[in-house]
Amino acid sequence: MTDYKDLAQKVNEQVENYSEELVDFLRNFIAAESVTGNEAQAARLLAEEMRRIGFDEVSVDQIGNVVGRVGSGKTVILYDAHMDTVGPGDPAVWGFDPIKGKHEDGYIYGRGACDDKGPLAAMVYAGRAIKDLGLDKEDFTLYVVGITGEEECEGLAVAHLIETEGIKPDYVVIGEASELRICRGHRGRALYQITVPGRAGHASAPHLSDNSLYKAARIVSKIEDLNEQLMEDSFLGKGTIAATKVEVKSNSINTIPGETVVFIDRRLTAGETNDLALQQLEEIANPYEGKVELMYFDSPSYTGYVKEAEEFFPAWVLEEEHSLIQSGAQAFEALFNEKAVIDKWGFSTDGTYTMGRAGIPTLGFGPGEGVLCHCEGERISVSDLKKASAFYTLLPKMITKN
Repeated sequence: MTDYKDLAQKVNEQVENYSEELVDFLRNFIAAESVTGNEAQAARLLAEEMRRIGFDEVSVDQIGNVVGRVGSGKTVILYDAHMDTVGPGDPAVWGFDPIKGKHEDGYIYGRGACDDKGPLAAMVYAGRAIKDLGLDKEDFTLYVVGITGEEECEGLAVAHLIETEGIKPDYVVIGEASELRICRGHRGRALYQITVPGRAGHASAPHLSDNSLYKAARIVSKIEDLNEQLMEDSFLGKGTIAATKVEVKSNSINTIPGETVVFIDRRLTAGETNDLALQQLEEIANPYEGKVELMYFDSPSYTGYVKEAEEFFPAWVLEEEHSLIQSGAQAFEALFNEKAVIDKWGFSTDGTYTMGRAGIPTLGFGPGEGVLCHCEGERISVSDLKKASAFYTLLPKMITKN
């Protein structure tokens, strides 16, 4: 590790030199429209910034990912962070405009500050530092990618990048809020719907109808009880299930519904498959003639490109001893003179595809607090933003060393 102390110092100094520009870029990035499906403005700004600061190549693929390349070596590393956001919410609750990128008392506030424009901005400026420090002459090719549509269907756009656009990474780094912890896995998730049939009728004569809502209510109660029976993993924790929404087919409030649809959010721990989750739900729904289906995603991206995908996102874990995780730990220690915390995420990311489906070694790391994602008051510490950018700068060197 002592061989890298001088380089780590240079990295920290270089990132500090860019700090004002990094903050300004993130504030402008937050102000650029980017609710899922409307990322065109943010994509243009991101591509322009990559070109301005000297990326070797910048392009936008069919689905709308913004792809910046630095270096041309043998080992291919993909930095993945999404540029889309959820809606900004009510400015009255925030107390200020959530898309203005307010900078105050060492924090940047606004929608996307930590989910996920802050981590992406840190990655972009890491690309600049890599160029300016001459690290792009090492034997790696780094792709920094602003991913589209992740908030609605994680893994979809990065799957397009790898399967259709032909970028084949040896390693993937996911930039999402992790409080500067190195994350080596997380639970998966799946979305199901249960369609419960009945026979409609007038509410004045309920005995002549078959109330699908009553049957759905019994199904929902059994789904709640199912939580007690789900698998548990020593690292990822326990699988969970929740009924999140109910829709009824009824033409008035005094009509017995003839059909009810229950929507299910299933969080999957290691070893829980789609077949298992379906079987568990069918055992509950079958006595009530309920039809269980895995949901599908088919919404167009902001470019109009449609890529269909099932709403099943597997859990993933990379062993702590893997060279990628150890490279991250070594980079962290060299830069900050403290031991890295190696942990897991509590939410889902593009790692469900890169490691969960494609089996590409994947590491997660980012600035920001996960509990603030999607919340009013979302913010990111400028200090952590700079630390993350330094980490992203040194990591490729450590990966190629190992």
